Amino acid sequence: MEVNFFLNLIKVLSLGILSFFTSLLLVPIYLKLALKFGFTDKPHRVEAPIATETLKEKAGTPTMAGVIIWLPPLFLALLLEIFKNFSSFFDFLNFVSRRETYLPLAGLFLGGFFGLIDDLLRQFNSYGLRRRDTFLVYLSIGLIFAWWFVSKLSINFIDLADQRIFVGTIFFFIYFLFVFLATVLSGDITDGVDGLFGGLSFMSILVLTIFAFLNQDYNLASFGSALLGSLLSYLWFNFYPAKFFDGNTGSFSVSISIVLMAFFTQSSLLLPFLLPIFVIEALSVISQVFSKKFFKRKIFLSTPIHHHFRAIGWHEANITFRFWMINLLGCLLGTVLYLFLRLT
Repeated sequence: MEVNFFLNLIKVLSLGILSFFTSLLLVPIYLKLALKFGFTDKPHRVEAPIATETLKEKAGTPTMAGVIIWLPPLFLALLLEIFKNFSSFFDFLNFVSRRETYLPLAGLFLGGFFGLIDDLLRQFNSYGLRRRDTFLVYLSIGLIFAWWFVSKLSINFIDLADQRIFVGTIFFFIYFLFVFLATVLSGDITDGVDGLFGGLSFMSILVLTIFAFLNQDYNLASFGSALLGSLLSYLWFNFYPAKFFDGNTGSFSVSISIVLMAFFTQSSLLLPFLLPIFVIEALSVISQVFSKKFFKRKIFLSTPIHHHFRAIGWHEANITFRFWMINLLGCLLGTVLYLFLRLT
């Protein structure tokens, strides 16, 4: 048992390291293509003038760097699956599993692919998909995964660590769709300050990877580790001042992965603890819209709330660091709750 534990730990850590260096190798290739074809951040819509003003300095920065986040785990999965029968080493590292990683890998690909389409469209008209169309894409993918969970996996319950609540097929379908859309949409609006989205996602995925390892879902933990490795590479270049941005292809793929890992590790109810900044950012937008519509006044100078802090003079790096600290506390609390429930 002890030998098996350490072997799986070696596997999980090795895939994180391999993914990190694979992502680093992609960076110069990505930058060359981005600069050659002019894949840079375009001026934002003028519907939020304060946010537009604070982000002017970012115009022209290479974007769509999310490809260096989601491509390495997919590349490693494909490579190891192809060569697993040719070498025991590849078979040992292979983390492709029908039960554990088929859906997370599919989600990573779908999020990266459709996010990339949106980013490419944005290069031609500065807008990309309309908000309604983007929401319909998110909704469609969410419906597919929700259907898969209730139809193929026969799930009609919500797990929290070792506690199980039977809620019925219809309620679970609605619950999954709500969690999916809430996470993806809040992740999208949070992705607006150098290093913020990447750092928050790294923390949550790290915790979910630990949960998977504790559950002895070692292939899922390996998937999480591979994603952590590529995220770490991205963060190396994305912290202030960012050398490039991930674009929707990064935020969409990572957000979907977080949702699927949370459900596979029986911790979806803990996502508000693992991603408290996502919740705060989303609530700031909702409350701002509500106040403007019904009271004809703004609560914040600009939303999402990180733009408010930019507007009152906070340095971007300070916003990122302080939001990281808040999110870290949430992750620690979520981890404590998860471990407590496992022990009771």
